[in-house]
Amino acid sequence: MTSRFSDASALQAARIAWFKILVRVPADVLIEARALFNFPITRLKAPEIGLMMTDGRIHATGQPFHLGEVSLTRCVLQDDSGCLGYGQILGRNRQQAEAIATLDLALQREDSCIKAEQLVAAWAREIEEVDALEAERVQQTAVEFF
Repeated sequence: MTSRFSDASALQAARIAWFKILVRVPADVLIEARALFNFPITRLKAPEIGLMMTDGRIHATGQPFHLGEVSLTRCVLQDDSGCLGYGQILGRNRQQAEAIATLDLALQREDSCIKAEQLVAAWAREIEEVDALEAERVQQTAVEFF
């Protein structure tokens, strides 16, 4: 089985889009969805927990400053055709990082991409609905001074 992406830039653009969604899906939903994909996987890097330094800015225009450290869990998987799946998540949930890496692989593979894309599309719609409700809630509390 080969990757369905022949161009590295196309793969990179697709990954950016689906990682934006996968990191916002609840951990238990991701872990449950991982069971839907049954293809040979090799763990290149088992899920490991580390720290990442974060920076901040005041009002997004000020000078950057070190905000502190956050926990980060990452994992790297490889399928039987050599495709790599990456999973990174803020926090300390090893199963969630491995589920993201598995879904990254599933989205690259020709035999599993349709099912994986349907899941990601459904999650994207749910996230959009939540964001719209939150934006509406925030707008209701907006104060106009002029």
